[in-house]
Amino acid sequence: MIPKRLEDIVAADILHVISNSVRENRTVEYKRDLPGTADSDKKEFLGDVSSFANASGGDVLYGIRAVDGVPVEIAGIANLNEDAELLRLEAIIRGGLDPRIPGVRLKVINGLSPGPVLLIRVPKSWAGPHMVSFKDWSRFYSRSSAGKTLLDTAELRSAFGLSAELPGRVRAWRDDRLAKVLAGETPTPLTKSGTLVLHIIPLASFNEQRWIPAVSWQGHSNAFQPINESVSNRRINLDGFLTHGGRPYDGPAGLETCYCQVFSTGRLEAVNADLVPDWNGKKVMPSLDFEMTILIAIARYMKALIQLDVQLPFLITMSMLGVRGAALATQQSARENLPPFDRDNLILPDVLISEPPTDLPSAIKPIFDAVWNACGVPQSINFGPDGRWNRGVLPDVPMEKTT
Repeated sequence: MIPKRLEDIVAADILHVISNSVRENRTVEYKRDLPGTADSDKKEFLGDVSSFANASGGDVLYGIRAVDGVPVEIAGIANLNEDAELLRLEAIIRGGLDPRIPGVRLKVINGLSPGPVLLIRVPKSWAGPHMVSFKDWSRFYSRSSAGKTLLDTAELRSAFGLSAELPGRVRAWRDDRLAKVLAGETPTPLTKSGTLVLHIIPLASFNEQRWIPAVSWQGHSNAFQPINESVSNRRINLDGFLTHGGRPYDGPAGLETCYCQVFSTGRLEAVNADLVPDWNGKKVMPSLDFEMTILIAIARYMKALIQLDVQLPFLITMSMLGVRGAALATQQSARENLPPFDRDNLILPDVLISEPPTDLPSAIKPIFDAVWNACGVPQSINFGPDGRWNRGVLPDVPMEKTT
């Protein structure tokens, strides 16, 4: 795999591959020509893509001639109809693999005198193993240093076992972090006025082979401000990078209200311990501000993680701790007397973000709906009947326009 973000790869990187004779390996393969329209060509193409997803991910570069796995010439792709070709290949990938591979991306690289090169970047998948399912033909592939290989029975058992094991590993990590927050084992001392814990968990982080170096945090520190807070307290720590601060309303000295801990694995934990402050003897949580704040924070965090080359998919989890007796506050008269939360800790549904969302509010809506369910309301009132956010545009939050 070319060691750069796909957005940053340019013609010079392709020339570097040729001049340095970067041999095909487990994460790179070269092809002289694009896949044809025959069934055999489509099967070969699907086998290549699935083999990368079932292994460590990688790049397929079309328009490069290789001899014995060594690139020797940029041949380019003649008469490339870029839009049509990308749509064709994406359609083959969508229709010929089971389950679908999230996060496959294609890029045409121009500026090369023989013609453009097409790069297909396939992430390692955590939803596999993926089977080539084309007409009456079914195969499972993976990769070794020698290229694409068929998985045998033992390898298939292992692949399915690892896939089944992942949800348990994710839950165990999340539960361990929640236990630490409940026990007060947080990177900064916190007040306790109801605690929101937001986790963004890249599934690739459980591969435990890639760590974000400490020097990388310098250009992204502002993006990792705590939820709804702008603080100046930030530092590198043993876990990764931490921002923290906030003073509790009329609370004891020495305590703070929030932090954002980004782990070197790419996992993120954002905590707000002033979720339901006491106002005139009542514990209330402004519902609209709550949802707006969460959406803005998630969009900001995801953008920064992707810029740090942390790979999708991300699992978004949210929990509300110590909230028994608190209630959502709303300006709608029909909802003024919502029942309070009937339990101390709310562990809300998870949301998997497989690709950069075009409508983040709709993706996160199941989490918000569960919060309203806990107060006896069927769904969040901040969304319309079509399931779209109807409270206006939020800064830097991807969303589809409503009519």
